[in-house]
Amino acid sequence: MNLKHFIFFPVLLTLTIFFFCQQTKHPGRQISKNSTIRSIKDSVGFSLTEKQIESVVNLSESLEKTALLTNKQKYGSENWVAGICPHDDHLLAGRVYVHLFQNMRAKRYVIFGVAHKAWKWGVKDSLIFDSFDYWKGPYGPVKVSGLREKIINNLPEANFIVNDEWQSEEHSVEGIVPFIQYYTPDAEIVSILVPYMNWERVQSLSEQLSETLAKIIRQENWQLGEDIAFIFSNDGDHYGDSDWGGRNLAPFGADIKGYLKATAQDSSLIKNNLTGELTAEKLKNFCVRVWDDHDLKKYKIRWCGRFSIPFGLNTVRLLKNKMNIQPLIGYFLRYDNSHNLGKLPLENIGLGTTAPNHLRHWVGYTAIGYR
Repeated sequence: MNLKHFIFFPVLLTLTIFFFCQQTKHPGRQISKNSTIRSIKDSVGFSLTEKQIESVVNLSESLEKTALLTNKQKYGSENWVAGICPHDDHLLAGRVYVHLFQNMRAKRYVIFGVAHKAWKWGVKDSLIFDSFDYWKGPYGPVKVSGLREKIINNLPEANFIVNDEWQSEEHSVEGIVPFIQYYTPDAEIVSILVPYMNWERVQSLSEQLSETLAKIIRQENWQLGEDIAFIFSNDGDHYGDSDWGGRNLAPFGADIKGYLKATAQDSSLIKNNLTGELTAEKLKNFCVRVWDDHDLKKYKIRWCGRFSIPFGLNTVRLLKNKMNIQPLIGYFLRYDNSHNLGKLPLENIGLGTTAPNHLRHWVGYTAIGYR
């Protein structure tokens, strides 16, 4: 072997090892050709590639470094059992997403999504599941957990619908999936959309779901926060008088005074209804504050997670009670909005935004962790 070979082989070995490490950092999954994969609804605002999600997370964590450290000092590093997470464009809400996922490392996630088009589908009072084998993720397919079938097999048929078309039309879960895959590459998911239902239906259906989950978790000997965790998809107030399809969504006015009143209203919901020890009374009051008094299709406060949040939280609250675990407690992590945050300055990575962000058109975001 001559000198040229002595030089070439070590270089080749180094490059091979580097390439292998890069490829296996988030390896994705090898799937059979017969597997079904949920398609992407929003190809503009959500990260579809490794470069996109890594750019969003790295810059967001850098910009939020001080706030993230403060939360870690306050709350420690124990995994969250559950969390409220935004689902807006990654360039707008990325800095809030990352706060929740610092302490999210479960093997499987049940994601309670918004059913934005429930009015179009004509569905209410029933949970909506899909039947896909995988969901698309930036590092490859994300597996749907076998937990989904166990839940479905244990729920009365009147309480759920399996509809792939509706799940594919909804964007409130797919925006969260890239963050799950980034932070926990092998995690599995279950998507549950929550359409219109009154408080009595929230109570009865979450009671049945929590009983089903408790049964499964005991059988599998799973630990909350480690083997299974829950995420409630939500964007806060949708506010302003511009670019809302001709609607004026600024009851306090579309100036700085109105902005301050609306953000204070969001903060009040977080403080009084969604943090501290969670009770049925707190969650019912959240519904009273956010839902229209006469028509569940309308809002008092335009939180799109107005059903996913109380239903999901009540399910996990009851679950902990059935498992004789301490009450569910919420910890505030971050609140901001698209006007104040602006867009992450990430150019040439193929990510965009699906709506404007300024004083007359903004959306609120919050991250809350639960143990």
